[in-house]
Amino acid sequence: MKIEQSIKSFLKTGPTQDRDINELVRELLEQQANEKDISIKTQLLKNLVFQYSLAERKLAELNQLKNKFLGITAHDLRNPIVSIRGFSELILGESENLTNDQRELLTIINTVSNQMLTLLNDLLDVSIIESGKLDLQLELASFSDFLVDRVKINTVIADKKGIKLHADFDDVPETLFDSNRIGQVIDNLISNAIKFSPPSANIYVKIKKDDEVIRVSVKDEGPGISMDDKLKLFGEYQRLTAKPTGGEKSTGLGLSIAKKIVEAHRGKIWAESEPGSGATFLFTIPLR
Repeated sequence: MKIEQSIKSFLKTGPTQDRDINELVRELLEQQANEKDISIKTQLLKNLVFQYSLAERKLAELNQLKNKFLGITAHDLRNPIVSIRGFSELILGESENLTNDQRELLTIINTVSNQMLTLLNDLLDVSIIESGKLDLQLELASFSDFLVDRVKINTVIADKKGIKLHADFDDVPETLFDSNRIGQVIDNLISNAIKFSPPSANIYVKIKKDDEVIRVSVKDEGPGISMDDKLKLFGEYQRLTAKPTGGEKSTGLGLSIAKKIVEAHRGKIWAESEPGSGATFLFTIPLR
């Protein structure tokens, strides 16, 4: 189009001292080169978009295959691990003729099997969530009563380290939520607070109504979270620089699973912390 305009303009004005045939030819060649360059770049861009689309589709297929394989593997391994844990607990609880070495060995087997079972359960959750098959069983219930029960359950674990759990619950309306899944979130946040708090510390669990949401917070007296670790929070298989104070183990999946469960409830989860000042993990779920 630009070439035709230049020719028409030249024919209309005719050659002059400032505009001769050589100048017209030069302009025409430049315009032709520019148009060809644009055409090549456009084609390259189309090719890149096409290749990106193919790669994205292939990645999605591989991710689905990975989740399927992960779910099958974790499910198949779970049953024998449950058996090992159960038998070790049975022998430890009923046998009075064990030597100290035998009891110590069985205790190690029981501890390791518990850790493996936790990892397998987390892997199953990851495969379910990432495959888009996380179906929430929503029920209208008292969130305060539910949280009281979760705190009582975790008090047993906290007592082993001499840690005191403090509950401060506002009166909030009943709301729809999946008690099993939100229970996972609560247990993860409290267990993390216990892991990273020193013996005889305090952990504060609060619930309050904030506009149209229920807000839950779990505050500990641990080492806090560094700026680098804040960038890793809620990511899969992430290990923080802070170490558990009692030698506890972590799969690095708990917070990522908690985030996806909360977001499935259309809520939000985040952390507030300064190094050396403990950490507070908070999440919300809508009242409606």
